[in-house]
Amino acid sequence: MKDIKNLLVPIDFTKESVAGLKAANQFATKFKGKVHVVHFLPYHPVVTPVYPGDNSMSVNKVVQEQQMEREKIHVLRKLKTEMDLYLSEDLRGQIYIVSDTLNSGMNDLLDDIKVDLIVSGTSGSSNLIEKFSGNNTEKMIRKSGIPVLAVSNYADVSLDDVLIATDLSTELPTRLYDMCRLLENHGATIHFVNVNTTELLNEADILPKMSALVKALKIRNFRIHIVSNKGEVNGIMKVVDKIHPGLILMKTYQKSSFWTFFEGSLAEKVIHETEVPVLVEQV
Repeated sequence: MKDIKNLLVPIDFTKESVAGLKAANQFATKFKGKVHVVHFLPYHPVVTPVYPGDNSMSVNKVVQEQQMEREKIHVLRKLKTEMDLYLSEDLRGQIYIVSDTLNSGMNDLLDDIKVDLIVSGTSGSSNLIEKFSGNNTEKMIRKSGIPVLAVSNYADVSLDDVLIATDLSTELPTRLYDMCRLLENHGATIHFVNVNTTELLNEADILPKMSALVKALKIRNFRIHIVSNKGEVNGIMKVVDKIHPGLILMKTYQKSSFWTFFEGSLAEKVIHETEVPVLVEQV
């Protein structure tokens, strides 16, 4: 996997999006990349009477265009202010203002520009952001096909210790393991975590499989953690509390039978339980 050179941060001027911008600044510093920002400006038609005193209405396109232009100028100033406050000058990339909702506008934008990582602030509790008709981070993880770094509460992002949760399934999240190798090349120790939720297996059964997996991935600087716990999230959080990683890597799925903006997925639950940034890769 090539270095992360282009990061994209959606900004809606909430404290959550500011947290994402701060985290992106640290990642871009580490990987010598550029941070681009995007704001979605949904279409709001201006409706006026067709004739004076007439109850019928029509969209006044001229007024609409003038209103949109004023809003774009206002948003552009605010975005530049955010970038000046939270981004190092040499890391500042492009500013995008998209006249659409995040749900449909993000896909169109990603068709036009090259992005290696999306960095998005999200609430760390069940009371999710309802901007753009749903949680920003959840929609991007589902739709973009690009790794998404979810930051629930900004703190210094350390890449010295990175945790990756694995279930040893045959459906390997290849790009996540590429990310492991990339982070290892930048000095990280990779902590592989398996949560044993069944009494049918013990550590002696799992450890050889974990060791074989790490060997196949050609990761040299690593630790293996096997936790017996009936709850996967609880097991992962025990390791998080023990080693205090600076980043958690997880996979999630895009299957219509499984998804409701990945509600109920393990990745979503971990994001809600921790303030550690979680990088999610779609399988």
